[in-house]
Amino acid sequence: MSAVLRTFVCTPTTEIKRRSISDTTGAGFDSPGFVSMFNRSARPVYRFEFGIGPLRKSEAESISAFFSFHQHGKTFLWNGGPFGRVENYSLIGEGDTSRRDFFIPNRYLGAGSFAFRTVNQATGATSNWAASSSNGWPASLSPTPGIVTTANSTNTIVGSGHDAAAIWACNYRVIFDLGEGFELEEFTRSLYRGKLVLQELAYTDVP
Repeated sequence: MSAVLRTFVCTPTTEIKRRSISDTTGAGFDSPGFVSMFNRSARPVYRFEFGIGPLRKSEAESISAFFSFHQHGKTFLWNGGPFGRVENYSLIGEGDTSRRDFFIPNRYLGAGSFAFRTVNQATGATSNWAASSSNGWPASLSPTPGIVTTANSTNTIVGSGHDAAAIWACNYRVIFDLGEGFELEEFTRSLYRGKLVLQELAYTDVP
């Protein structure tokens, strides 16, 4: 296990592609054409591809050293570029008068960046909730796994027909892709550009 989970911050200079690589399992039934599908993870898992540069020689050496340290087997945190923040309230789940845990679509949240609300779909009324990690009332946030939990009380459990929505900022726990994770070229004297392919991992208990 790596003693320090390092964070990589950069500004992509080409278009950035984010593609879902989530696993889904299907179970067939006796009747032809009927299949039940199951998501194997509570939230999507992504693969990112983007370019950086131009880089000075010192910058190229720095990112080369970062890659050499991690290669393809050590994970690190990446700030996500434009995908590192959801700025508009977005659906994370729906209440059923008993459910208390809601999975945020990302892990490794910035606790100070998180806000949580519920929306009554019948009336359109919204209720803003304070997410406190200290006393858990009326909701608590577990930022590393990305889970918000409401307090166990009749007036803090999200009602049936109410949507749970949130805004947040996050990092992605990634590795350099096994096939084409890191590429660097000198395109003119002493100026470089690179291509990075990062793959998010679905679990938090990884190297």
